[in-house]
Amino acid sequence: MKLFSPKAEASPLPASITAREPMRSNAELEPLAKQVAENVSLMKKFHATVGADDEARMRSVIDEIRKYAAGIDPTLTYAEGAKLALLLRDYR
Repeated sequence: MKLFSPKAEASPLPASITAREPMRSNAELEPLAKQVAENVSLMKKFHATVGADDEARMRSVIDEIRKYAAGIDPTLTYAEGAKLALLLRDYR
């Protein structure tokens, strides 16, 4: 059964799809990871939470990393922020 509203106008064209750039590779994110790693207090907090078995705390620290990194590179996407956190595991 189809219901029609006399006031609603159907658009003959589908909603436009926004083009997305592919996620940057580890090599492309590496310079940003180096800059983030220079923040000693953030890195101490990050390494203290890795392996701590506290998911909420880890999520919070990764969000801090994303926010800090986005301050350096505003084009950073949400997914790239998580990828960046993975890169930071190797920085001590």
